[in-house]
Amino acid sequence: MQTLTVTANLDALAAISAFITDAAERLSLDERATWQVQLAVDEAATNIIQHAYDPDAPGNMTLSWQCENNRLVITLRDYGRQFNPHDVPPPDLQSPLEERQVGGLGIYLITRLMDEVRFDFDPNAGNLLTMVKYIMPTAPGDIAVMPIQGRVDAVTAPQLSAQVHERITAGARYVLLDLSDVNFLSSSGLRALLLIRKDLMTLGGELRLAALQAQVHEVFALTGFTQVFAIHPTVDEAYGAFGQGRA
Repeated sequence: MQTLTVTANLDALAAISAFITDAAERLSLDERATWQVQLAVDEAATNIIQHAYDPDAPGNMTLSWQCENNRLVITLRDYGRQFNPHDVPPPDLQSPLEERQVGGLGIYLITRLMDEVRFDFDPNAGNLLTMVKYIMPTAPGDIAVMPIQGRVDAVTAPQLSAQVHERITAGARYVLLDLSDVNFLSSSGLRALLLIRKDLMTLGGELRLAALQAQVHEVFALTGFTQVFAIHPTVDEAYGAFGQGRA
């Protein structure tokens, strides 16, 4: 087990990132798994820094990682205020972007990026967050490449969802959406993609997006979802990221 103890302030994030990067390199995690773990740990550490202690009296935070049966197990412990994840409302992913309330995205990201997440509290041992990333390599089967065209909005998003779910029902677990010909994406379209991604992840699959036009990419950037979706500049790069060359 590797352990790092730091003072819970924002200056510690660089050391935490280096600690987790070292773990990823030692375990030979691929690029996608590495950034997933880095982001999850950053979100968790930032929550502790901002909420566990008083700003003028930061306490300590201890991180550890170990590999157990092809599982990367990461823990973060602090001795600040008791944290109950059930007290945090889920983020609003349904309302129009301009009407959403801020908050809840950190825990949402952590639970989506890691394979297992558990929060524990002990009056004598503080808050303990345990996160697990499976590192056993999984070779994908057939990859469904689907070119999408035109607008993805309240009218067309249900059609897109139906088309993708037809492929999922037929057995597809790895879906690549070629968005090079999509010139408009609304919050309804973004919500449809989030639900498709969730359904595929539930089945152990993946959704990857490729070749986004600038205005479409900006929608993902504005909502922070560039760090949630697997987005690639080209279809070939996205295809290769599934773990096999393009046929």
